[in-house]
Amino acid sequence: MGVEKKLGQMTIREKIGQLFTIGFPSRWPSEEFIELVKEYKVGNVILFSHNVGSREELGKLNAYLIHLIEEETGEPPFITIDEEGGVVSRLPKDTAVLPSAMAQARCMERIEEGSRIIGEELKALGINFNLAPVLDINTNRKNPVIGIRSFGEDGDIVTECAKRAVRGYIKAGILCSGKHFPGHGDTDTDSHLALPLLEKSMEELEAGELKPFQNLIAEGIPAITISHILVPAMSREEVPCTMSYEAVTGYLREKMHYKGLIISDCMEMDAIKKCYGVAKGCVAAVNAGVEILFVSHTAALAKEAIVEIEKAVTDGSIKMKTLDRAVGHILEIKEAFDTMTVKPQAAGTEQQKAFMQEFLEETLEKTGEKQEFALGEKPLFIASVPTGFSRVSEVVSEDWNFSKEMQETFGGMAELFDSREGISSIKQLCKKAEYATSVVVATCNANLDLQQQKLLAEMAGCKKPIAQIALNSPYDLEYGKGTNFQIALYEYSRRTVGNIKKYFKK
Repeated sequence: MGVEKKLGQMTIREKIGQLFTIGFPSRWPSEEFIELVKEYKVGNVILFSHNVGSREELGKLNAYLIHLIEEETGEPPFITIDEEGGVVSRLPKDTAVLPSAMAQARCMERIEEGSRIIGEELKALGINFNLAPVLDINTNRKNPVIGIRSFGEDGDIVTECAKRAVRGYIKAGILCSGKHFPGHGDTDTDSHLALPLLEKSMEELEAGELKPFQNLIAEGIPAITISHILVPAMSREEVPCTMSYEAVTGYLREKMHYKGLIISDCMEMDAIKKCYGVAKGCVAAVNAGVEILFVSHTAALAKEAIVEIEKAVTDGSIKMKTLDRAVGHILEIKEAFDTMTVKPQAAGTEQQKAFMQEFLEETLEKTGEKQEFALGEKPLFIASVPTGFSRVSEVVSEDWNFSKEMQETFGGMAELFDSREGISSIKQLCKKAEYATSVVVATCNANLDLQQQKLLAEMAGCKKPIAQIALNSPYDLEYGKGTNFQIALYEYSRRTVGNIKKYFKK
């Protein structure tokens, strides 16, 4: 059946349901989520780590979601996930996972194949839409939300890496989305928590932030995610780009000639929820030209937004042609998809995991001429408590940390540094260093944390051999120039810590 015929047979509620992508808080769909599908015809899903168990469990979940949504809406769902790699990964533990984007840029020749593998894993698990790659240029090193999620500070490198990633996903037969238009890399505010402002002229934006998006549009990127950022030069409406007709339709659609799918960042992020309200934000986003709305966590807010859009269509605040244009585009894309077949055993194969392990090992950044660091008989390992992580990132569990892991392998002493304890904790650690043969300090986003910077400075005066491990941001290494040995991991995880043990000896 053609799209025009389908549109003619759909109710307003069925059309609106296609605009929404909804999440739920558990390993199995909640009653509230199922009600949204059955009663409000919600057509798409977003998955997070709290939804993901083993490969088999995830495959079973997605097979159920596909059946439920097709049965209730007559259309296959977009099943979406943020699988950027590194600190933003939702895949089961027994699968292959990409390094963080900034690490990937160190081995650019592996990106296309790595992205193809991820795409094939997602498809095998029943996921047809990856919310990646990040197209932001990380020009602000104090950026609290992008950082290593970006391919880097150079627009040309970001563009080339993103092109390779998109080619890989397209080869695997899944959708992907470049984010966060028009560019979140030079902000100092996390839009999960507040409303960022990007004060640049259009000339500056077009020479910087917008270049990767323009280049990826030429590459045929299937979707673009709009961010909740105020950009006065692009929009005079004094609302975030997600809610701005000038930004979405006037600039992205008409000036940049983008023909693909336009989707929102999560409308529950505080930049929208606290400043405008989720329902009001969703109505404005539809009128701006956004086609897929993400309400990722709260069923009650999703229901409120759907009802508000129904009212807006009924009273003419949203024109029927606006709704039909968006829904028609969604249906066209869904028609192009093959029938979704879930095959969890095709994800996390030994070959896939071996490729990612080699990729990860090649991304480690070791500075200086020394090939190894001598620990001596009684090393002191200090792990900084993770700080500066955005809500989108996966933070390490409390029952495992760098210092414990290293102590179990090499002996010595293991300590945690909590920057909230400040100078008193630093003095205690310096005292313990007096009894150590060497000190290994693992920082975690020290570029955003003055106390970690002080810890490095104080340890440098302890007259012991000092090694620094940057567990997440490589920018941490700038604050440990007085150390004898440095390695940047680009993510804080068991797998990266396991990879660096070969550089240490007793």
